[in-house]
Amino acid sequence: MSEAAINHLSIYLIKSEFSDWEEVLKDADDPDLRKQEINEKSIFYYEESRSNKPKWLANFFNEALPIETRIYSAFSKALLIIKVEVGGEERIFCVAFGLGRHLIKPWALEERFGLKVTLNTVDPDNLRRIDKTNITSVPKQASEQISRLSTASDFGIDIEQDLITGLAGKSKDDRFGKTIAGKDVLGVSVKVNFDNIDDFLKLCFEKYQSEDYKEYFHWIDQIAETNDPELIANLNDKLIEAIQEKNFEKLWMAVPEMVEWPDVEGFKYGNKKKDNYSEDIEIIAFLGTLSEEEATSLTAEILRAKQVNCFSSSSGQIKYHWSAFNCIYCEVEYEDKTYLLNNGKWYQIDKGFVQAVNREYQEFINREPVVTLPKYHHKNEAEYNIAVSGDENFCLMDRKNISYGGGPSRIEFCDLLTKDNDIIHVKRYGGSSVLSHLFWQGVVSGELFLAEEDFRRKVNEKLDESHKLANPEEKPQASGYKVIFAIISKSEKTLELPFFSKVSLRNTLRRLERALGYPVTLQKIDYEGTQD
Repeated sequence: MSEAAINHLSIYLIKSEFSDWEEVLKDADDPDLRKQEINEKSIFYYEESRSNKPKWLANFFNEALPIETRIYSAFSKALLIIKVEVGGEERIFCVAFGLGRHLIKPWALEERFGLKVTLNTVDPDNLRRIDKTNITSVPKQASEQISRLSTASDFGIDIEQDLITGLAGKSKDDRFGKTIAGKDVLGVSVKVNFDNIDDFLKLCFEKYQSEDYKEYFHWIDQIAETNDPELIANLNDKLIEAIQEKNFEKLWMAVPEMVEWPDVEGFKYGNKKKDNYSEDIEIIAFLGTLSEEEATSLTAEILRAKQVNCFSSSSGQIKYHWSAFNCIYCEVEYEDKTYLLNNGKWYQIDKGFVQAVNREYQEFINREPVVTLPKYHHKNEAEYNIAVSGDENFCLMDRKNISYGGGPSRIEFCDLLTKDNDIIHVKRYGGSSVLSHLFWQGVVSGELFLAEEDFRRKVNEKLDESHKLANPEEKPQASGYKVIFAIISKSEKTLELPFFSKVSLRNTLRRLERALGYPVTLQKIDYEGTQD
């Protein structure tokens, strides 16, 4: 047998509950699908390729080119499904060719198979590309590629706030070729063909089960997005169970994105004109709008179909709208694991990480308030800040944006500043994206205030005479100021934040307090006449 040529392979591992060939296929009854049984352990599925002239030939060139121009396009779609004895059981692997991945049921794939093989095989000092999603704000997906081989730190990864979904780099194991890349799929260029594929798949499974990666990538398992439909269905059942049992300790609703509160008239669950506006989103109020039938047979599908509308005070029209499901935050324990529902997605969180974050948050929330703030009985944050600034101790800085750094950058130093140098950022309670944005604003303004003389001058121009800086040219001592995040909350309970907001706050503390020297506190602003 001659040595195998180098082949680029896209390899998927199928979940253990799938044991039949056709269970793996998205559409086993597709009349265009052909199959070729190779042996009792391998079967090859494919769709016949057809050559056609590409549409752009006629659409762009019209009749400028002769009709006999011989340009054709074709695509291939093929899938090798193979059963292999690994780890004391028979598992199914798929090797996709061309667009063959589209033949597989997405929910049949073992999540992060390729990523874990890659983590255990890649040289940690020679990474090429990282795919990540930041989950503390509105989820932002990014794929970063560096022109030279680098370590994870060169990619600017925040190990507590970035969910790593893919990785590529130089292999430290010659059996996996020069470069290895992994997400759910494993991508390699190796001297492997059908004759020796079994041995290679066994090697891949061995790498998948290894925990060697924890030496360099121990943080990778702290957060993982859940895509398994069966698991999601079970978690949704736990959510519905908590709602029906009125267990609202770790279950609530909140605005899932930043809104312009000065232009918010109120909220409605649906857009029936007979309904009165609600001044905020509340789980109990929302449930009260369900019909008796919907309430008794509540499902995640009903929650997704229900709409939460935010109405503009200037136009009277719907300004924002969201699925009720996307407004729900929920923490559940399932099969001894911790899961969070945040902005419509379920995440599995490492228990040790959860405990560390909650422990630090509890220590932080127990700090004594440093300034007395009145209760909230206003229409929006802007009105509240104006009312508070009627006290001569407070200088109003809300919406006094400072153009800085060129381009469209406009930075709000804070909402209120006291004569005792309390830098106060005020925000109504909201979901992870809302509160994470608040903490990020505090970091940006705090860093600029210490580092940039020009920024301090511009801040000083907007301050009242009674609050102006004695010498804006001189770098201030951070310890002489206090950064206060004041959150308006209707609940009479101790202020409880979504988990990802706690993570964001934890990072904010590291930057403002430990790195820069600002004392930082978190305060709750109660509603006037609050009822739980």
